[in-house]
Amino acid sequence: MSLQTNVNNWLNAYNEQPIQTTHNPAYIGSILDTNGQFHTGAEIYDPNTSLPYEIYDFNWYAGQGLNSAGEGGKYLLHSENGLSWDTVFNANQTAYNFVTTGSLDTLYLGYKAFGDTGAAPAQATLTAFDEFESLLVVNNFNVAVDYVAGLFGGANGNSQINTSSLVDGNGDSLVSYPQYYEQVTLNSAIIYDLAFEAADSSSSTFEYVLDAYLSGVSGGSIDIGNDISVINSYLSSNGSSLSFEYYDEAGDYAASGVVTASAPVAEVESDLLLAA
Repeated sequence: MSLQTNVNNWLNAYNEQPIQTTHNPAYIGSILDTNGQFHTGAEIYDPNTSLPYEIYDFNWYAGQGLNSAGEGGKYLLHSENGLSWDTVFNANQTAYNFVTTGSLDTLYLGYKAFGDTGAAPAQATLTAFDEFESLLVVNNFNVAVDYVAGLFGGANGNSQINTSSLVDGNGDSLVSYPQYYEQVTLNSAIIYDLAFEAADSSSSTFEYVLDAYLSGVSGGSIDIGNDISVINSYLSSNGSSLSFEYYDEAGDYAASGVVTASAPVAEVESDLLLAA
């Protein structure tokens, strides 16, 4: 199966109407912070701060998009050493800037866990997927993020990039709701677009990053349209640590701790850490 086909299938399952048409903070997702505490929706913002918005530093960040029947896609991001994401005013306090530190080490694209019907994943199912649906794992996702940040003049995924510069090949913004932000980091743009899927670009931000990385490092020999096995073979033979794992059923990814909704989040977190 091509990487593009898998991404398209996932996007079709994830991109439900409420995510794209509302600023409802319930849809921003759920996190497990670096102290092991769960937060969801508007509660992921730390109230004990002077900043306009500061998300608790997190190791796990997940979101899901459900249709009227309660079915849909889910993403999960893992930052091994923790990621910090703050929103601050620009110098003139006329717009916001996204500020991040850390890295997005692993990206998981699958389907929401059985019984999880909220706008964002519940605590017990934060790192769980439907074991009978497909799962795509992007290992060392930060390698692609840092590379693509360099295409926009940044040193890595935490470099500040003007929103007017962060556009795709058609000139469409890769930032969701760019009118609110003067500068963002590529890490923050990816998370925000995953949460709301509202960027002007014809492709999602994470999708653009993967394609730009694959095309760039291969000189056009491979891109997101190639079969996953072909992509992995090329990356491995050329020394890249980025790799993809695809499973027809997430339950086949047993070493990762992908489980049913009944499993406790602590157990899943431990197993996923071993595989990350």
